[in-house]
Amino acid sequence: MKKTLITIICACLAGIATAGAQETRRDTLGLDVFFRRGIHVVDPDYRENGKRLKEFRQAIEDRLKDSTVMVRTIVIQTSASPEGNTNSNQRLSENRAKGIINYLSGALGMDESLFRYNAIGEDWGGLARIVRTLDLPWAERALAIIESVPKGAARNAQAVEARKRQLMGLEGGSVWRWLDEHVFPELRSGGGSVQCIFYTPAEPLPATTDTIYVNTRDTIYVNRRDTVYLRPEPVVKPRKTYDLTGKKMLFAVRTNALAIPFANIGVEVPLGERWSIGADYYYPWIWRPKHSSGLDYSGTCNELLALDLEVRYWFENKKRKPEQRLLGHSVGLYVAGGYYDFERNYSGHQGDFINVGADYLYAMPIFDGRLHLEFELGLGYIYSPAQPYDTFVSGDKAFRRRGVTHYTHWFGPTRAQVSVVWPIYVKRDRTKKGGQL
Repeated sequence: MKKTLITIICACLAGIATAGAQETRRDTLGLDVFFRRGIHVVDPDYRENGKRLKEFRQAIEDRLKDSTVMVRTIVIQTSASPEGNTNSNQRLSENRAKGIINYLSGALGMDESLFRYNAIGEDWGGLARIVRTLDLPWAERALAIIESVPKGAARNAQAVEARKRQLMGLEGGSVWRWLDEHVFPELRSGGGSVQCIFYTPAEPLPATTDTIYVNTRDTIYVNRRDTVYLRPEPVVKPRKTYDLTGKKMLFAVRTNALAIPFANIGVEVPLGERWSIGADYYYPWIWRPKHSSGLDYSGTCNELLALDLEVRYWFENKKRKPEQRLLGHSVGLYVAGGYYDFERNYSGHQGDFINVGADYLYAMPIFDGRLHLEFELGLGYIYSPAQPYDTFVSGDKAFRRRGVTHYTHWFGPTRAQVSVVWPIYVKRDRTKKGGQL
């Protein structure tokens, strides 16, 4: 019995040794993918992402020309800078991993079954590595705070937030501000890494029914046992687009396309990623042509002078370029006021008004992003005291009716606009502090 048991154990160990001998060589091919702040979509123009990802695909193809080489998996690891909310950073990290997979499988035609990803969330490990290299008085205390949460609790949001508050309070907040200026920009952008793991058997594997070789005009490499293939890279004809690389939007100028041309002029200024403030000035003055006989029987004179101010919140827009602003869906609050004079058939009203309300606006790029087109609808309240008058000549002297004032109270639609918007961009100053490292 003992001899039989020893024989079985030796056979198992020999089988394990044989299996290990079949795949003793392991090799990896890797690269880093960079992201703009708060963005999870791969931008091929940012820090040459597109060029390096294409070279990565070509390098895999070159390795697979050796029929003994097999791809087992492509591992993607993504992270986010420790700023902001921990749970939001975790979601950003996961979305960045999916963004890399979407780019490699879509733009570069790689099989999705190859990919595995690990979204680590906030890159505290990367921050610790950088802090260890600093020769600053507070570096050791900062490192102690960074490493205060055990690795097993690294994704415990409450524990991480407590560590973050301690670090933000160190030296009265000056440490966190220094990190935000000199360290976080690199952690923000270096949010993804890709590694392709290759295996090469120590001994050639015997041909089996699973061994497939496919030769076409576009060579597709298919390997033994684990079927791995790279589809031919699609040929995409480059499309001319408005180049916004390195630019920053200062403000945008707009006018209502549905009203009389240039009957209003507006300016909107973006404030960060999600907010903007704006102002519009309205000055239409409409006259009705005189009768063909030369006499003006029912002349019309409509005059409006008004100013409005607004504050607007823009929802997240994954389709826009990182440099673009004021695109997608938004909601706003506005207040407007002004003077009007509406006359028809030798009588009219002159008055002031005030209007407060809320609106919904959707903006889309046109002409490759050089202009925007806005669609806006608002609801609000209008209050207006007006005095009626009569006139003997249309548009001439008005005779007000004594002791008569008409008051208007209106709640309902107070805005409906389709506006053409011209964004104004300037080159970013890359020499300012806090820029890319």
